[in-house]
Amino acid sequence: MVKFQFPMAFDLQALKTQTAELAAKGVFVGTSSWKYEGWLGQIYTPGRYEYRGHVAKTRFERDCLSEYAEVFKTN
Repeated sequence: MVKFQFPMAFDLQALKTQTAELAAKGVFVGTSSWKYEGWLGQIYTPGRYEYRGHVAKTRFERDCLSEYAEVFKTN
């Protein structure tokens, strides 16, 4: 299980909007890794990976790429 701590405030919707606007202009933004547990509560929604009241590491590792792609568009 992943130990979850709430991060400082972060505007995910603004990031999604900004990266989508850039992608529409042919500028693609990404990161060096997409399986970073430190982004839970920022880029990643903890509730998507919960199992029995905790963030399940196996669910996170299996499914986080799809949520990452919602933020950082590739086409």
